[in-house]
Amino acid sequence: MVWMPTAKKLLANYHVVMVDLPGHGESALPDPFSLAACAEALDRVLAKQKPDSTVLVAHRFGGLIALLEAQAHPDRVRGLMVIDAATKSPTKIPEQQQQYFISMLDEHYDEFLKGMSMGQARDSVQGNELYSQAQAVPAASIKAFFKAALNVDASSAVKGMRPTLMYVGSGQAWLEGTSWPSVQKTMGYEDAPDMLSRRIGNCGPLIMKEQPDSLAAAIRDFTAQSLAAKKK
Repeated sequence: MVWMPTAKKLLANYHVVMVDLPGHGESALPDPFSLAACAEALDRVLAKQKPDSTVLVAHRFGGLIALLEAQAHPDRVRGLMVIDAATKSPTKIPEQQQQYFISMLDEHYDEFLKGMSMGQARDSVQGNELYSQAQAVPAASIKAFFKAALNVDASSAVKGMRPTLMYVGSGQAWLEGTSWPSVQKTMGYEDAPDMLSRRIGNCGPLIMKEQPDSLAAAIRDFTAQSLAAKKK
């Protein structure tokens, strides 16, 4: 599991619960599918935890789901860390062109998957690794998430958010020399002025595998800040 290198750094001092993204691993894909339904599935897991000491860490699409969950059930967690997760698609596809995108996704799925993997990776070796991991996920799951992301906008979820909120950017998502206010606006968090942030360089999408020590340290620091903060 890609998260294990980071999780192992935390197990000695924290109760770590790892949750598969809906439609991935052993988590079922909601039917009918929606990101709200995914958030409800996450809520069923969080409902079993201790809210006063729970810190939620979520990556990319998982971060989007976590934002919706924190908006719907702010008392479930004390802190939310999102990694490389935008509140909405950075490239808006006009409604009249969305059907073309959906058709392309259905008809040229493998080509799309490989192009996406290579485009996100640091190099061809990592691109092949990402491609292999994506191939292991049911096509229906990946298609469902990308189709849902066309019109999602979770930026309202960060307004006045009660849990402490932090954005962690990999070196590839948060380019060196780019200021946090610029990243904050690009990723859709400009309405969260008190949001914490941290950049972890020398890594791409597999930040939890490439930089486990740095990410684990960020999680430890954020957990301490979240638990020390007074609830709003």
